[in-house]
Amino acid sequence: MKNLIGLFVLSSCINGFSQLLFTSKDTLRFTADSSYARSIVRFNNELVFGTSKTGVISYNEQTKATKTLISRSSDGEFRDLAVKKDVLYAMISGKNGIVYQYKKQKTKIIFQQKGIFLDDIILSKNKLYLLGDPINNHFFIAQLTLTKNHTDSLTQLYNQPEEACYAASGKTACLQSKATYSFVSGGLSSARFHHINWQTKAMESVELPMTTGIGAGPFAIFFQTPLTGAIVGGNYLKPSISNGTACFTVDGGKTWQKSETSGYRSCVTGNDHFLVACGTNGIDYSLDGGAHWVKLDNGNFCALMLEKNRLYATTNKGYCIVYQLINSTH
Repeated sequence: MKNLIGLFVLSSCINGFSQLLFTSKDTLRFTADSSYARSIVRFNNELVFGTSKTGVISYNEQTKATKTLISRSSDGEFRDLAVKKDVLYAMISGKNGIVYQYKKQKTKIIFQQKGIFLDDIILSKNKLYLLGDPINNHFFIAQLTLTKNHTDSLTQLYNQPEEACYAASGKTACLQSKATYSFVSGGLSSARFHHINWQTKAMESVELPMTTGIGAGPFAIFFQTPLTGAIVGGNYLKPSISNGTACFTVDGGKTWQKSETSGYRSCVTGNDHFLVACGTNGIDYSLDGGAHWVKLDNGNFCALMLEKNRLYATTNKGYCIVYQLINSTH
């Protein structure tokens, strides 16, 4: 279903930046039930959603047809997706850590480990990076070589008490550069940024100026360049509080400066010029690398995908909002 809501124009000017315009927002429905989708990707020219109840669903924007690519699993929800040409990878978050491969309409499990709650997967060439909640007092961090089906794990990065990662939108980790893998974690008394050089195995953790507590901390990270990046989060139990919800760096993560979104935000993405973040009470955007954020829209949103002049935002009720952008590159 697609419903043209009409003309929606937002114009704002921050510190001399040019205006950003959204001319319309459309609504499409990718599943008939109330599934939310914490991940959305483009695969074989269709939208693909990793859902909480329905499995992995494809949606054709021309025909409005949907198709189940990977059936739902009793082991948990599909929380993250990754694409390499004609191959789709789908991550299960739940009582067991599972990664599926979907290729030429066939599905197989390429990773499975009991007792691991996976938070994020990232695909780079023939490597699949996996991040999971701590086991035996250290984060689960692994690099799966797809051509050899070999897994190389790191066990040296220890978590603090009651500290873990949030599998909220498939944006808990990122590749900051070709060799640098970065992720965020938080909890009762911690909010941290971690980066690892996979070539040297050197790693470092940095404290973040963000809120801590039960259900709080950094949730998502995005680097526009190897030096400039932004982190969003907050407390999902107190979504209207803006204090401690974001920070940004201009030196590759050595130091972080505090900023604020319009409330709790679980996802952040962008391009070289534009950042956008969403959460349970709306969407914000930034034109200055995350130093300042402006409210874009209200609503309960889970995941984002930015494509040229379109922004896709999934909701918690089986819908996806499509914003038509006039200017996202100035």
